[in-house]
Amino acid sequence: MKRLCPIFPIQYTVLIPCVFLFFIQSAWADAQQFMVIDADQQYRYARSCYDRGAFNEAIHEFGRFIYFFPNDSRISRANYLVGMAHFQAAQYPDAVRVFKAIADNQRAAGLKSEAFFMLSRSHARQGMIEQAMLDLHNLIATSTEPEIIDRARYELGWLHVDAGQWEPAKRSFGQITQAHQARYQVAQLNAAVSRYDQIRTKHPFTAGLLSIIPGGGQMYCGRYQDALAAFLINAGLILSAWEAFDNELYALGGVISFIEFGFYSGNIYGAISSAHKFNRNRVDAFRNDLYRHKQPPLSIAATASGITLSLSIDF
Repeated sequence: MKRLCPIFPIQYTVLIPCVFLFFIQSAWADAQQFMVIDADQQYRYARSCYDRGAFNEAIHEFGRFIYFFPNDSRISRANYLVGMAHFQAAQYPDAVRVFKAIADNQRAAGLKSEAFFMLSRSHARQGMIEQAMLDLHNLIATSTEPEIIDRARYELGWLHVDAGQWEPAKRSFGQITQAHQARYQVAQLNAAVSRYDQIRTKHPFTAGLLSIIPGGGQMYCGRYQDALAAFLINAGLILSAWEAFDNELYALGGVISFIEFGFYSGNIYGAISSAHKFNRNRVDAFRNDLYRHKQPPLSIAATASGITLSLSIDF
């Protein structure tokens, strides 16, 4: 009796090595994906992302560093740079969240003051000037370092300038200690702020009152073309309404009078608005002149060897 031996078809004998090679290649690819990166490499790469302006990528990479190396001595600096990346990317609510956590963290003593400064700037960028002031008041109340306190008073003074609060600004600048007054040019700065009472302004009530004669309020505010236009339009409509009533065209006279009432009211409202705009322009011009005395703010930067202070300029 013959015994049959199973024989693999030739196509299977070719396929088996191919499958084997495929699994080897997949295993090698998986091994490459799980390459080990140490803390130094991860921190350097995250910092390089920040330095080249890739702030969203830096946030992600610093987050990986914080997650995988929670006991590293650079965790506080990494958290601070996450906040700075949010700030530079104009993600101010996220920056506030990060800086507030650092400011409340007793273990981040070396960065606590800087976090308060950046917390204040982040609130100010959102238009929350009162909250930004409160952040600096909290820093002044909790800090024991004269250098930090004077920096806070200086920035607080400029927040008052931003809000048009001239006397509080002078008080803040004046509270800077004698040792640092020359550095912050307090004498020149307070002399410049003291000229706020020389700002020429227009009274909105007076502008509205003068507009009883169409164009009078606009002329008071120096808007001579607008004054002429307001006078001619209102005078033309008044004369047209008068003539319509005089010719017993009461319906036409009523329509023209209704239109004239709108133009006359607009003339008064426009004069009041012109006074407010005039005042805003004068205050803005005064504030911009003060900004010539403003020094670029100090900001902290983390480097491989430690922490350094640098100047940052707002555009």
